[in-house]
Amino acid sequence: MSADIPTQVNAMWFDGQTARRTEVRLRVTGRTALVTRVGADEGDIGSTAIAHVPRDSVQVSERIGDTPYRLTFPGGGLAVTSDHAAVESAFGLSPSEHWLSRMERARWVVVAALVGLAAVVFFAYQTLIPLAAAAVAQRIPREAEKTLGTVALQGLDRWMLKTSKLEAKELSAVRELFAELAEQAGLSGAVELQFRDAEPNALALPGGTVIVTDGLVRLFKADQRLLAGVIAHELGHVQHRHSLRHLLAGSASSLMVGALLGDVSGVSTLVTAAPLLLSTLHYTREAEREADQYAFDLLKKSGRSATDFAAAMRRFEAMELCAELRAKLRDEAIEEAVLERNAARDTPKDRRKSEDRTADSCLESPERALVGREKDIAELRKEDRETGYMHTHPVTQERIRAAEAAASR
Repeated sequence: MSADIPTQVNAMWFDGQTARRTEVRLRVTGRTALVTRVGADEGDIGSTAIAHVPRDSVQVSERIGDTPYRLTFPGGGLAVTSDHAAVESAFGLSPSEHWLSRMERARWVVVAALVGLAAVVFFAYQTLIPLAAAAVAQRIPREAEKTLGTVALQGLDRWMLKTSKLEAKELSAVRELFAELAEQAGLSGAVELQFRDAEPNALALPGGTVIVTDGLVRLFKADQRLLAGVIAHELGHVQHRHSLRHLLAGSASSLMVGALLGDVSGVSTLVTAAPLLLSTLHYTREAEREADQYAFDLLKKSGRSATDFAAAMRRFEAMELCAELRAKLRDEAIEEAVLERNAARDTPKDRRKSEDRTADSCLESPERALVGREKDIAELRKEDRETGYMHTHPVTQERIRAAEAAASR
């Protein structure tokens, strides 16, 4: 096309000063670019021109697919148009020469970009977000953390937990043990013990509240050694603020505000989500290792041994092995009942009583319930097999061995 023949481009104009947009016509002739309002008197260009500049002073954006071209003018004016052919003709552009356009059409680039994006997301989830959560947690005031803990406990009480049914003597004994360990840890006044009726578990909430369940006391038969191991571990979670870090990692918006802007006011958005996030709590192995090491040191400092923690983990493992065997036997019994229903003498009510007795045995005497089941246990037990009381703490042989090694030092 001859440089003397003008090329016209319809566009929307933004002056760079206001949000107002104007429908314009861009005329490119030779070495100049003229912008006029649509409908303006073409005979009086001097008074109707919005911009009249050298063509080479106009910066044309790279073309990406069918997205509009952005033409930036001296002084901050911007023309936006989807008339790709006219722009390319007016400014002598070739779409095939644009590096973005070439990359857009290259399949290997698309595949590499997708793989790279997946790698970045995985790295952020596994490393960046936990690190950022740990950093932000240290900047959140203790009072704000206590508020989260209070709200979280209220939510858990509504959804999952019930009022403790332990006798006063049992409660008093555990409170004395907790107070002793808290004093040895230098956390007196910063932590609080609560009891709730639920399956065997212990849980550290933000702000220093530690929950011990009736099921845990029953499982340990109020054994002070085993309880000390678990309480020391939970105090480790309090010291390292693991629950708060879990909440922050699960709330991207608050995490970004705290990490990027240094503003912890966004933590208030966690209040609603806190009970739900804590109900799905599953500590990472790194968090468990930190709490474990803290427990080993605290037990030694209080005149106890890390073997107490190992014994507690073994009791948890026995309980879960017992529960899995019970489920296996129940499934086998149901299958047998289906095949022999006509000859079955055991009523559903009788079967329920039998199952209830088995369930009680897994809580009251899990090791005794495993006697004579060595073959079945061997099939269930695997190296680093994870179990978890209430699925909040992964129990592995690795952690048990670490406790025994710490006791021997």
